[in-house]
Amino acid sequence: MKNSSKNIPIIISIILSIAVIALGVLFFLQHKDLQEKTQELSSVTAEMEFEKQQSVEEFEQIAHEYENFYINTSNDSLLKLIDNEKQKVQQLLQELKTVKATNTRRIGELKKELSTVRGVLKSYVEKVDSLNALTQNLQKENYQVRQQYEQKAKELEQKAAEAAELDKKVSMAAILEAGDISISMLNEKGKPTRSLKKTASFEICFNILRNITAERGKKMVYLRITDSKEELMTLPGQNTFNFEDNQISFSGKKEIEYGGEAVHVCIYYPIQERLSTGTYSIAVFMEGNLIGSKSFAIK
Repeated sequence: MKNSSKNIPIIISIILSIAVIALGVLFFLQHKDLQEKTQELSSVTAEMEFEKQQSVEEFEQIAHEYENFYINTSNDSLLKLIDNEKQKVQQLLQELKTVKATNTRRIGELKKELSTVRGVLKSYVEKVDSLNALTQNLQKENYQVRQQYEQKAKELEQKAAEAAELDKKVSMAAILEAGDISISMLNEKGKPTRSLKKTASFEICFNILRNITAERGKKMVYLRITDSKEELMTLPGQNTFNFEDNQISFSGKKEIEYGGEAVHVCIYYPIQERLSTGTYSIAVFMEGNLIGSKSFAIK
């Protein structure tokens, strides 16, 4: 009996030792499990953070692509839509940067938003590309049309210049000419004289030359006589005629019938002035043009 009492402490010590060892083993196993779970949690958290960062970078890339639209298109309606989507992307990006990586539900929602935004972006890219292609085609067509227009305008201008030149040549060709201009001094009886004192009138004769391109019909011939003092000899009450947009006086005139063939014309000027020796000039006009002139020395 005494021996049994002595063994009780030993048994208790053994039991306590076994309990301590069991507790130690249990603590070790639990600690090890906690470490493994902590490592696993850290790994999952790191993976979540990595996925979040990837999403942030994708949003930033999309935001950058939206910025490029302002360069690649000038369509106001499309730019307004792009601006709205750009603001939406910026808001989602800002929220994604601030949300915790462990908030898987919200991050999942933002990823869905990202997918939607990416689809919208793709549609805008297609629209911009389509508009740019259309714009390029229109610009090309406009350039071709402009080139054709400029070519036609150049051709018309050239033809107009040629027509104007031809018209000028025809007009010049239609201008009549006076040739064989002569002046004779006549006395009071209408006979030729060489004496200035006896000269009562001048007889100025000339030929209106043949011109088949000139207009036919009645025409007025005007004569201007300039004396040795370079003064116009004219009769009182004489009228004027148009020459180079000016009204000028004349010494005499005569209406003729012109039919395209040469016409001999004589115009008489009764002397009113006192004659002196020197050079006298004759100028013949018709239809506003100077058609002939000649100078004579009278002694």
